[in-house]
Amino acid sequence: VAVSWEPSKGALSYTVVAQGRGGYASVCNSNDSTCLLGDVLCGLNYSITVTASDDTCNSTPCVPQKVRAEMVCRNDTGVVSWEE
Repeated sequence: VAVSWEPSKGALSYTVVAQGRGGYASVCNSNDSTCLLGDVLCGLNYSITVTASDDTCNSTPCVPQKVRAEMVCRNDTGVVSWEE
């Protein structure tokens, strides 16, 4: 599963965590604004969190507003968007 996002000002790296039911998690680290989670399991729903980091701290994930999810069946992708 590919996850992408808008870059956070000042961020040097990102950690993406896809948390599934029953405690199963997939983690990916990236220095840009995309990450590939290769070990997600079919049939599970996941909660995905992106955390930005710089030399001194990590960001707190914001609570998304006006979340919208859309499946794009022709290329087997999903798009999730929200407002700040």
